[in-house]
Amino acid sequence: MRRLIICLTLILLMTTTAVHAKITLPPMQEVRLSNGLTIQVIERHNLPLFSLRLTFRAGSVYDPAGRDGLAGLVSEMLMRGTKNRTDKQIVAEIALGGSTLNVYCDREKAGFSGEFLSDQGEKGFEILGDIMTNSLFAQEEVEKIKTRIVAMLQGELEQPAMVANRYFNTTVLGASRYAHEPSGSMAMVNKLTRDDVVDYFKRHCTPENAVLIVCGDITPQVVEQWAKKYLQEWKGSAGTAASEPAFTPVTGTEILLLDKSDATQTQIRIGNLGLSRKNPDYIPLEAARTIFGGSFTSRLVNEIRVNRGLSYNVRCTSARYSPGGVFSVSTFTKNETVGEVVDIIMNESKRMQTELVPDSELTGAINYRNGLYPLGFETNESLADIFASLWLYGEDKTQYENFQEQMRQVKPPQVMEVAKKYFPQTDFRLVLVGKADAVKSQVEKFGPVTVQPIATE
Repeated sequence: MRRLIICLTLILLMTTTAVHAKITLPPMQEVRLSNGLTIQVIERHNLPLFSLRLTFRAGSVYDPAGRDGLAGLVSEMLMRGTKNRTDKQIVAEIALGGSTLNVYCDREKAGFSGEFLSDQGEKGFEILGDIMTNSLFAQEEVEKIKTRIVAMLQGELEQPAMVANRYFNTTVLGASRYAHEPSGSMAMVNKLTRDDVVDYFKRHCTPENAVLIVCGDITPQVVEQWAKKYLQEWKGSAGTAASEPAFTPVTGTEILLLDKSDATQTQIRIGNLGLSRKNPDYIPLEAARTIFGGSFTSRLVNEIRVNRGLSYNVRCTSARYSPGGVFSVSTFTKNETVGEVVDIIMNESKRMQTELVPDSELTGAINYRNGLYPLGFETNESLADIFASLWLYGEDKTQYENFQEQMRQVKPPQVMEVAKKYFPQTDFRLVLVGKADAVKSQVEKFGPVTVQPIATE
């Protein structure tokens, strides 16, 4: 018991210190190669390793019409063999040096992320240069990756949570290019060809359309030397930046019930449009979200999980993109209590919109967010990700550095105001994945219900 008390005291002291700790992003030095590649180096010599992030403006919003999933397929193909190395050789050479190198693709960006021991880092640059200049995109490899993606998508159909997430985004975002998942759909992935892959790579995975972030135990001089040696021959002009219009506002209430006749539990997703990357409501909405359902002691967690035992997990999230965002509450419960859970969400949402939160509750939420905030700046990888975002979105570093101070300035009327703007009440979308016969009658009071089967492709 004494040891537990000591541990809890230490945690409290560290959290209290973190609440008041000022975040200052480390200095960055930038180099630009003659082929147009922007390189940013952040020196941190506390450990003998560095993180690397090569980011392209090449996420799924750049998928051509009728080619959903192409950006994701291209991303997966980037480590599937070059003129000089097979895919297995690439993996083996990276692992031999105690390093990692992975590909990623989301809605607005794609690329590589990796970590290297400082004395093994040159090998990473060599392999990266080989990939960008000598990738084969062999037909058989394209077919293998397509088969793997389709199998993954097929498997997701058996996961109600994944189905709910996918349909919710589509329901809220409608015809926007942001509505489809980076992995695409089975039908569209099956239509993709090697020519599609090569064309996309040539148009979007170019040095002028990329930034290379290197953060850790390395100097700008060494990075520039390696980059010129291995990446200088990589050619290609800048891609066209996505110019998706602002998301269309969600009006009225729509309820989509996806029938899963064997389900004993129902997945619940409810929400509306959220914030764009540069919306000034970001700070007060984060405070409001934390109180509503964004922490383990939030109102929704207390009422749904702690007080009534209706679900093990409830989360309130706010995804932000360039033209807008998605604000949502996600949870699950047994079929018999779906109506009760939705009632709680709506009632707590209304309370946030009509009653000022107590100063003590707001202070607790602010301290919680500010206490956790510095954890996002501790690793080389997290800093590389932040600097990549600064480049991608044209953000100013002060919005990261001033977050805690601005959070401390949030007042109860601001919380109420953003709750009125973004929390569900009269205009929202509700997506449910569960047994329709057991659920439909419980949610009809919230609005018209459309029941449909889960798409099989």
